[in-house]
Amino acid sequence: MVFSSYEFIFAFLPLVIVGYYLLSGLRSIAYQHLFLTGASLFFYGYFNITYLWIIIASIIVNYSIAKGIDYCTGNGTRSRRGLLVLGVLFNVGLLGYFKYHDFFVENINAVFACSFNLKYIILPLGISFFTFQQLSFLISIYKKEEKVETFLDYSLFVTFFPQLIAGPIVLYTEMIPQFKDPKRRYINWDNFANGLYVFAVGLFKKIVIADTVALFVDNGYGVADPGFVTAWVVALSYTMQIYFDFSGYCDMAIGIGKMFNINLPINFNSPYKSQSITEFWRRWHMTLGRALKTYVYIPLGGNRRGISRTYVNLFITFFVSGLWHGAAWTFVLWGVLHGVFIILERLAGGLFVAVPRYVKICTTFLVVNFLWVLFRAPDLETSLLFLKKMVSFGELDFNRVHLLANDGLIGFPSLAWNVYIFSILIVLSGIVFFTKNTIEMGNVFKPTLRSALWISLLFVISVVHLSRLSVFIYFNF
Repeated sequence: MVFSSYEFIFAFLPLVIVGYYLLSGLRSIAYQHLFLTGASLFFYGYFNITYLWIIIASIIVNYSIAKGIDYCTGNGTRSRRGLLVLGVLFNVGLLGYFKYHDFFVENINAVFACSFNLKYIILPLGISFFTFQQLSFLISIYKKEEKVETFLDYSLFVTFFPQLIAGPIVLYTEMIPQFKDPKRRYINWDNFANGLYVFAVGLFKKIVIADTVALFVDNGYGVADPGFVTAWVVALSYTMQIYFDFSGYCDMAIGIGKMFNINLPINFNSPYKSQSITEFWRRWHMTLGRALKTYVYIPLGGNRRGISRTYVNLFITFFVSGLWHGAAWTFVLWGVLHGVFIILERLAGGLFVAVPRYVKICTTFLVVNFLWVLFRAPDLETSLLFLKKMVSFGELDFNRVHLLANDGLIGFPSLAWNVYIFSILIVLSGIVFFTKNTIEMGNVFKPTLRSALWISLLFVISVVHLSRLSVFIYFNF
């Protein structure tokens, strides 16, 4: 079950909302928490029920370790540190086995000419997110920044379904006070209307926009020998696909949270308007950037140990970022190169202060676009082929671009398909560079007849396109 499915929109979400607010009439808020936790576990298990035990076991183990750390407070640092190490090993081991086992075995086989068997493990959805989230909780408990509350509260914190599969990576202190606030137990129609608005916009971004350009990308990576124009169209299409896919997911997650009177942290803020790669990472997957800074960069020493060590720490942090996104060298190289560009920006200092804003935005966008090729390509060889073609200025293959649209209409001219593809990319570029994002518009949203009609139109258009089979890109991580 995904947000952009008939089952979720017309069955799961309405039933959960109705059930949650019907329980608000009971004296104890625990009934609502229990219901929402159960619904969230059902949501997770709907994908693959055999993996439900993984998240349940992870919750039980991490909660037990957190209680142990809390209990040992004042009884000696050694026991607390030992329990934290145990928690880190458990979470890293869980993630390492399910996500990286075959990756490491493949590389060991290649380097040492071994023949260890691969397990071909199917990656449990959202394991990177709920593992990172719980690891951050353990560290916060160890630092005495948070306190361990009830098992039910903790379970709801981990499993709350709008952010369970693909983030944002939330903090305990961001969520539990909201869930325990008695004023949030009852339906707030302003929040609900705002949530519907943001959800509808996010659904449109995903279903209508991202899944349309995804067709160009999927067909493009099936081309054996693309030329200059085809390679650029494919690269730009994916740049737009992942933008509207992840932006759409973030909007839908925030919108659903609003329907339950829960404010999820903003995770996406018009990243293609960035004037540097450093700024890009402040706007793209913002809670991941926060987590990497807090739990990787700062523990390594941050910028407190001299310039050279700072650059090493940045390099390691972005290496981890690449590896976190996927068990493949393409992801690692993607992360490392982002780190390299951030280091180069620091080395440049104020050298580019006088450069016009639009030049810096365009330059940053081109770098991000090139690096997305590594992120999307099925393997390193294919990514290098596309990058090479993107600088092969003599191969102007306009006559092949129409193939990216899966031209199956007999007699429909290829020129019309070309115009269709280029028009879409131009319009989407205008949207990402020159319009307000959903959060900016949602902050001033007021329920009116006009806005209701607008939301209804977006929703109907999206529902018409729901028959497409697709999942959010970040579900793969």
